[in-house]
Amino acid sequence: MKKILIIILITINYHSFAYAGNWGKGELKLSKGTMQHFMMYLYGAGSPRYDDDNSKHKPTIFIASEDGNWSYYSYCPFVRCESPNQPQLIKLCEKGSNGSPCYVLALERRIVWKNGNKKLKIKKKMLKDPISVAKAIQDSGFYDGDIYKLAGIDYETGQNTDKNISGDVDDYDYPLLISSLSKNHKDSWKDYVEGGNESFKAWVMAKRSDGDMSWGYEANNISWDDVTKKALDRCDKYIKEIPNNYPDNAICVLYYKGTKPTNDEEKVLAAKKYYGENKSQIFFNSNLHLLKNKKYFTPEGQSNLEKDIISQLQSLKDLLDNGVITIDEFEKLKEKIIN
Repeated sequence: MKKILIIILITINYHSFAYAGNWGKGELKLSKGTMQHFMMYLYGAGSPRYDDDNSKHKPTIFIASEDGNWSYYSYCPFVRCESPNQPQLIKLCEKGSNGSPCYVLALERRIVWKNGNKKLKIKKKMLKDPISVAKAIQDSGFYDGDIYKLAGIDYETGQNTDKNISGDVDDYDYPLLISSLSKNHKDSWKDYVEGGNESFKAWVMAKRSDGDMSWGYEANNISWDDVTKKALDRCDKYIKEIPNNYPDNAICVLYYKGTKPTNDEEKVLAAKKYYGENKSQIFFNSNLHLLKNKKYFTPEGQSNLEKDIISQLQSLKDLLDNGVITIDEFEKLKEKIIN
């Protein structure tokens, strides 16, 4: 019996440390958004996209970008769970980290990122008090923000609540557009506004078929062109990864430069630079409500080329709807028509 126990312990120990080279080292300061994401992970929050019952799960691994602005985590909804594939999950994190390398921050509720401070493990009994959990993370040197401004946690689901962590109602002064969106959008907006003192900040969004909005943002001190492109990269990857979730010809639109809403010219110019003339024209011709001044794109002002492109796309969509071509064939042919 002792021999079997020793073998089991050695196996567990091997799985815990075999990937130690993927664990973070050095200083790490989490942004507000990443900190709130980490809190959700610790409380076992699942993904609303896959969990209809919004139930809690066992947290398995949390990965953070070196700059603290991006994160990715996985959880296990089963009684018995396999060890996570750390290199694969790190690659998934780095898809959205804008070049900042990602490393493992925590395995289950044990922080493995070595920043020179005392080791930390969040015990289950601590979870009854989210402020204590946030304070422990802050005391370990991973968060410098005001923990009392963090979003609250629903203990039953692990999801963020509309109140802050101390139970107060969120009375943040959101722009009108952001105030109409979900709590995740609002939390990201706060992080976007309060996350740093960068000279250039860009916020972009794309409307999904279900009416929800995907978003992306970036902040740096390089230039407006650079920060806008990187924000569009973040947003556009969602369209490319799951195109069926978006209307035909969907693009991401630049809605804010800093906290100032963009005007028509800024929206159109950013789209043209990123997506090209044809794709931008097709999109705005179908979404004139996004522009205050319709002079930029009007159906009456369409060239013969634009009308021909729209006609071809409509015919292509009919072929897809009638089962003549597959979704993969549709996407390839659509790209050829637009570009």
